[in-house]
Amino acid sequence: MENSKLLTTIVLSLLSGIAGSVIGAIIGSIATLKAAKISLDGLYKQGKEERRIESKKKNLIVIHSLIKELKENQSISKDLPNNPFKHIVMSREAWSIYKGNISFMTEKLQINLPLTYALIAEYNSILEYDRAYLSHGEGYNNEKIAKRAEKFRDNVDKVINELEKMRLQIEKK
Repeated sequence: MENSKLLTTIVLSLLSGIAGSVIGAIIGSIATLKAAKISLDGLYKQGKEERRIESKKKNLIVIHSLIKELKENQSISKDLPNNPFKHIVMSREAWSIYKGNISFMTEKLQINLPLTYALIAEYNSILEYDRAYLSHGEGYNNEKIAKRAEKFRDNVDKVINELEKMRLQIEKK
């Protein structure tokens, strides 16, 4: 009987030790999983914030570049009546670089920016044709060039204002 009590005590001790180990392992693994989830959530939020800031910077670079280029072209178009034989080609570099990056802009800008740059392309085409093939810069197409510049001027103010509004909205975020 004594051996049986001793054996029962040993078996109970072993079983309680095993049960305690299993329970401790379960509790430990649950705690580890929760800690890992908290850590991953923090890293995700940090990465998301970094991506938001980077996206904001890129969008502002696009907007600043387009505004600067459009204002330079606007200045060229305003000086045109004063210098009819000294036409200057309008720049399209910023547009060439960033035209694929305007999806963050309003629908109105996504429609009007390509239109504005198409007007610049028309102006440049007539100007280059006049220089190269017709008059070698003597001004046979001055009227057409002036009309294209005027059409551009009529459109560009609205686009610049929309870009400025968007720039302010992005800077506030």
